[in-house]
Amino acid sequence: MNTISKIIFKNRFLVIFLTLFIAIFLALFIWLKIGIKIESLDFDRFKISQLYIKLDNKITLKAKNIDILPSDNNQTNSKESLKSIHFAKWIDMLFNTIELENISIGQRKSYFIYTDNKFNLDSKNLYINAHLTRQNHNLNLSINEMRFKDLNTTINGYLNLNFYDDKHSFRGKFSSYELNGDLSLNIDNDILNYEISNVSAPSIAQFMEALASKISLDNEIKNWIYGYIIAKDYRLEILRGKFDFSDNNPFIPQIYAKASANMPIVKFHPNLPAATASSVIITFENSNLIFDIKDPIYQDQKADVGLSINNLDSDSNLILDIKTKSLYSQSISDILKAYDISIPITQDSGALDTKLRLDIDLNNAKVSADGEFVLDESVIDISGAKFNSKHAQIGLKNDKITIQNGHIQNSIFDANFSAFIDANSKIANFDTKFNSFIIPNLINIKNLDDNITLNFTNDAVISSKSLGYDVNLSQPISINIPKIDNIKPYSKLINDLNITKANIKVTTDDFDKFSARATNVNFNLPIINRKNDSYTDDNFTIKIDDIIDIKSDSGVINATIINDEINIFLNSAKISIDTNSAKSNLETNINFIATDTIINATDINKTIFFEHFSGSKNQNELKFDGEFDGGYISIIEGKNILKVKGNGISATVINDIMDFNSFSEGIFGIKLIGQNSRNFKADLELKDTYLNDYIIYQQLLAFLDSIPSLLIFKVPDFNTKGFSVKDGIIRIQRVDDNLTIHAIDIKGASADIIGSGNINLKDNSLDIILELKLLKDASTIIDKIPLVNHILLGKDKSISTIITINGTIDKPDIKTQVIKDVLKTPFSIIKNTLTLPFVIFE
Repeated sequence: MNTISKIIFKNRFLVIFLTLFIAIFLALFIWLKIGIKIESLDFDRFKISQLYIKLDNKITLKAKNIDILPSDNNQTNSKESLKSIHFAKWIDMLFNTIELENISIGQRKSYFIYTDNKFNLDSKNLYINAHLTRQNHNLNLSINEMRFKDLNTTINGYLNLNFYDDKHSFRGKFSSYELNGDLSLNIDNDILNYEISNVSAPSIAQFMEALASKISLDNEIKNWIYGYIIAKDYRLEILRGKFDFSDNNPFIPQIYAKASANMPIVKFHPNLPAATASSVIITFENSNLIFDIKDPIYQDQKADVGLSINNLDSDSNLILDIKTKSLYSQSISDILKAYDISIPITQDSGALDTKLRLDIDLNNAKVSADGEFVLDESVIDISGAKFNSKHAQIGLKNDKITIQNGHIQNSIFDANFSAFIDANSKIANFDTKFNSFIIPNLINIKNLDDNITLNFTNDAVISSKSLGYDVNLSQPISINIPKIDNIKPYSKLINDLNITKANIKVTTDDFDKFSARATNVNFNLPIINRKNDSYTDDNFTIKIDDIIDIKSDSGVINATIINDEINIFLNSAKISIDTNSAKSNLETNINFIATDTIINATDINKTIFFEHFSGSKNQNELKFDGEFDGGYISIIEGKNILKVKGNGISATVINDIMDFNSFSEGIFGIKLIGQNSRNFKADLELKDTYLNDYIIYQQLLAFLDSIPSLLIFKVPDFNTKGFSVKDGIIRIQRVDDNLTIHAIDIKGASADIIGSGNINLKDNSLDIILELKLLKDASTIIDKIPLVNHILLGKDKSISTIITINGTIDKPDIKTQVIKDVLKTPFSIIKNTLTLPFVIFE
């Protein structure tokens, strides 16, 4: 007994505690069975009002208001949230009913009702309607509706909570904004594995706006998922990933998703037109978002477009790949320009193999570009100017462009080149070899190496180092040539005109038609104005089309050039020419028209004034028609042909044309035909002139003075001015240096001269026979003339005498004919004069 007492004494506190606990428990049990009502409980961080607790076989818990002070720690611990699921396993075991009418956490209000294994939770952001069933260690929730209000997302399905293995799973469906699909969740310890599949929607606009705002999604990434790409309908095949609640790790590199969209409209940049495609497949894998765009068409051009957003979990960048065999058109140029890469070149036609990659840093919008362009048989546009190109290999690296094996040509030049273009500084350098550079009748360049600079800071301007010109390619295209020194070696026209200085400005729209202004032009031409003032400078307006039209400010000289034909117009000019040079063959056909102009033949020192003349000169023929003092002359000279026809010609002009000085005053007509100026036949018609070849005429007068029987010939026909001719004809023929006078038939006031003969122009020797006929009534003079060396001729009984002229032009020998030929000679002369067997100008 003593031992038992000791044991009780030693454990007296335990016995007292157990007794007290049992008493309290029995009292509490009895209290709970009766039901406890508490009007208010107030604790440090929360208070409860109108609390009611009753125990039947399970607990009934009711409260009117529960006010909970919000925690100062706004950080949400995902693991703690996961642990709260464990409290759910006690609900069906401990409680029969839970009714919490108003739960307030700060400004957030909610309620929770649980009865008959059904519960409802309604809070600001969450609503749950579910039914609980228990199976061994598992708690199954049939979720009729779980609505995440801030995401406008509703879930329904089955949730299995396995508290023994701490593994939980959910299988069901969800809907969010326009999206509907299947949802699968698995929680193993602290790891959540999720999978979304079979999602379809007509649009994802509202969903993306809400998602971006909730998870602070980068705006540029959001726009590429939805914004820059908008489709008619969407399908998410799968989205799976996992989340570690222990450290809030979303395992972004392990997220995999695949979605598709039909008939998308794709914008590469907000400022660019949209592209279209048949579909787009979007894959998210290894933190990269990849867009596989099917059958894209951009600005009516087919292309192979690759698009991806990489490293979404760190420094994100966007990759845009464009591959196409269509043109490098303005649309592609605009894409580069939108990302501040400016290339002043587009392609109008031809073939182009394009590979272009743009790498865009989404953090700072910095763009890197890498491109390859292979061009073939194309028409390209450089700042509005059209060119043809057979081939070129173009490389793009950021803002640097290289061109290899390039070719370019238009209507005036053909060149091969390589180039380096800095799109940042907007300067391009071309190492160029001009195979040809030809402006007909102006410039002819072959195989010229040149360094050309293209500056496209504002207007695109081309500058040539070798030729010294600048070309502004803005419309209209303007070409400035401040000095002609560099182009002079390649311009036959500049050299032929002996131009030493000029400032030339040219404008064109298409390199086919040109307008030019040449100012301060200095030259040395064989042209002076009529007053013999030197003509060495002028200004010119030039239009180059199918026809080149040149007009001088002074009006002295204008010209048009048609193909290989030059038309020259002169006014009040004096032309000094070398007749031998003028007769030389020309590659260019020349037509000329002149008014009030003098022609000075420098080699023979002959000058002729023309009121008007026109004609043409080409490789084979010279044609000339001139008018002067009421007369005209026409000349045709070609290969083995010479024709001259004129009338109303002055003595000065005829002396110049015939290359002798035998006439003064009067007017003349000429008809000449032959092979050239050394082989021809000619008729010379005389009217109201004087025959006065100085030496022969003076010798003839002296001879007549020495013969008393010829004093009768000292009539007004023979005087100091020469033999007076009322009209007459001289018919001659020249063969090389032999000039044959077939007939002379000259009628004077009282005497006539008939004759023929030969002149050797090489040694100036003469062999001429003349018949002088006195035309007065023979009855008045017959008794005065002894019939020695004279005869009576014809019915008019005129008296004539025969004179021979030999020697040379400088020393003529004049005498009367010997008596034995007196009767024969006149008839021969008359026969030759009247029956000469050739016709001039039928």
